[in-house]
Amino acid sequence: MSRLDSLLKIFDQYPDDIFTMYGLAMEYISTKDYNTAEQYLKLIITKDSGYVPAYMQYAQLKENLNQLDEAKSIYRAGIDAAKKINDIRSAKEMENFLNDIE
Repeated sequence: MSRLDSLLKIFDQYPDDIFTMYGLAMEYISTKDYNTAEQYLKLIITKDSGYVPAYMQYAQLKENLNQLDEAKSIYRAGIDAAKKINDIRSAKEMENFLNDIE
């Protein structure tokens, strides 16, 4: 059974598990299935707006697809989310990524 298959099986059992969703998003990114990865990243942000890694990965996905306006918006939302939970390191990292594309 592949890692993706294992994660899908876990997701079927625990559809609200953020870590499983994130794992699925990362697997889909690694296989270049960006549409499916985006669905999981959006789902994570909807269910847990404080899960900062999802914003960073989602913005980077949009940046890699040359969808820069969307990437900027997601970085900004991620920076706000990071600051709300006092994750200064992640906020600063996303600010640097945002500055690079502005």
